[in-house]
Amino acid sequence: MKSETTYQAVLGRLIAQKRQEKQIDQGEMARHVGVGRSTWSRIEAGTSALSMDQLTKAASKLDLSLGELMLEVDDVVRELRQKNVNVLDSRDQTSVAKMGKAAAATVVFLGGAVLGGIIASIMAAKDANED
Repeated sequence: MKSETTYQAVLGRLIAQKRQEKQIDQGEMARHVGVGRSTWSRIEAGTSALSMDQLTKAASKLDLSLGELMLEVDDVVRELRQKNVNVLDSRDQTSVAKMGKAAAATVVFLGGAVLGGIIASIMAAKDANED
C-alpha cells in the first residue's frame, strides 16, 4: 500500500508552516484572505481549497509572491514523490472518490500532522543545503 496525499493538502500544510514561522494566527490569516476561521482551518488541513484571489492574498500575507509559494509547493511535491508518496491532483481525487469501498480502503492518505512533519523536514533540509 503506497502512501498518498493531495496537492491541496501539501499546499495547505506548507501555508500553515509559513504562517507559523511568521507568527500569524489562523484568525488573522482568515480575515486577511476573507474566510472564516473554521474555513481557514480546513484550508490548512487540505480539505478546502482557496480561490486564486484568496491564494494570492495568503501568499502576500506570508511575504511571498504567488509564484514563489507555488514553486515551494512544487519542490515539496517533488520531494514527497522521491520518498514514494503519491501526490494526487484534483482529477485523481475525483477518481478516488468514485472508487468502490474495497478499492478506496487500499488508499492511505497522509494525515495533516504526518504530512506537516514531512514538509518541515524537507524544508529544513532545503534550508541546510542553501547555507
